[in-house]
Amino acid sequence: MLNEKFFRVLFFVVIVSAGVYYFYPTELNEAQRLAYLKSYGVTLGLTIGGTAIGVTLGFILAFLKFLNIKILSFLIDEYVDILRGTPIILQLLIFSVVIFATWSDNFYVALIALGLNSSAYVAEIVRSGINSVDKGQMEAARAMGLNYYVSMREVVFPQATKNILPALANEFISLFKETSVVGYISVIDITMQSKSLQAVFYSPEPVIFTGIVYYVSVKFFTFLVKILERRLNRHD
Repeated sequence: MLNEKFFRVLFFVVIVSAGVYYFYPTELNEAQRLAYLKSYGVTLGLTIGGTAIGVTLGFILAFLKFLNIKILSFLIDEYVDILRGTPIILQLLIFSVVIFATWSDNFYVALIALGLNSSAYVAEIVRSGINSVDKGQMEAARAMGLNYYVSMREVVFPQATKNILPALANEFISLFKETSVVGYISVIDITMQSKSLQAVFYSPEPVIFTGIVYYVSVKFFTFLVKILERRLNRHD
């Protein structure tokens, strides 16, 4: 086990070191470095903000779905199907040139579009996590005299959390990568910035280096997810 971890770390270090050595665009001046760092901040901001919107709205949609109101369930299902069934690029364009066409800052347009798209996936994550809990738990809670809300909050949801949280963390990672398309509506994220630098230097180095930045970031986020999973499974 120790050897496996060692070789994983060694492989990561070798890949990243080689990537930085061969593909870091050394021609960058101070202003371009700052712009590149700012664009990475834009990517993180879109990821964090989009996740916050997605988780909040996704939880609301999931709990509304469990009310078993037919028309409400139908509308939620269609909302989820539309957002999961259409490309995120198309959604960005619709929000940018149709719904929020008068907005001057497309950062917030992208934030809303990514958040709504994420909410559809989060709603399904929460729904499946709650459904993974034995139905007898809810029946036992109701038999003890607890109402639906208290039964869900005190009995069902704490058990579902173990399945929901790691999936939400993985949704964060997926959203981080999906932000790479916001350049289509003129939001300068790290991918868009690297394409601009590629045009300036007539070299693929900035784009390849950005791939390494994504790789390192996702590795770090994945490491945090694994720590979370270990903590949740500690008392199993």
